[in-house]
Parts: sequence; structure tokens; C-alpha cells
Amino acid sequence: MDKKFQNQSAVSAVIGVIIMVAITIAMAAVAYAYFTGMIGSEDEIVPVISFIPSEADNKLTVATSDIDANWNDINITFSNETTFDFLAKNGIVTAGDVIDLNDDQILTGTVTVTFRHDPTNTIMGDSYIFQDVS
Repeated sequence: MDKKFQNQSAVSAVIGVIIMVAITIAMAAVAYAYFTGMIGSEDEIVPVISFIPSEADNKLTVATSDIDANWNDINITFSNETTFDFLAKNGIVTAGDVIDLNDDQILTGTVTVTFRHDPTNTIMGDSYIFQDVS
């Protein structure tokens, strides 16, 4: 036998198995963190929408809106002293869109309008209160 190969040592089988198990556990931990959303996911941003309330005719008009604001992501809630009503609108929010409290919901009297961004469950801005809605 050649002396060159007699004195060389290698990593033992036990150490090799321990290293492979450690690598597998690390890969599983990274995969778990990624798939549960702990890493790699982007935070949802709440769009900014400003309204112009008109108590004279019980309307809310969109003054400005972020480009990516979508009515499908916004929960519009109407409430008075006794009950709630909801309005579902579709499409992109654009300046000039109108919410008419006399036509778009069934409540009367003093009605509060609240906007909530569904993906983040965040209230958007202030609530609007309208008196004498018919």
C-alpha cells in the first residue's frame, strides 16, 4: 500500500450525519418562516382617501384617492342608534365618486359613516356624521 494514503484522516460518519441533520433543520426552519409569513411578505398599505361631506344633500364625494385604492377592499358601514347597514362598491376609487346616503343605504335619522380597509382591518380616517337622513 502506498504511504501517501495511509496517514490521511477523514470526518467520521457520526460528525457527517450531525452536520447533515443540522443543515436539514435549518432549511426546515427557513421554509416554515417563509410559508407562515414571518419573512418574505410585504406589509399591506392602507390607501389614503379623502372625502368632501355635504350635509345639505347627505352625500360624501371622493376628493382624492391613492392610485391603487379599490372599493372591493373597503367596507363602508352606516350606523344609527339602533342598527347597521353596509354598502359594497366595486372598482377603483376615483375622485368624484359619490356615496349618497339617501339612496345607498336604508337608515334614517342621525347616520354615521365609517370606512374600514378589509385587508389590514384598519379604520380609514374619521367617521362622518349626517343629521336628518331620510
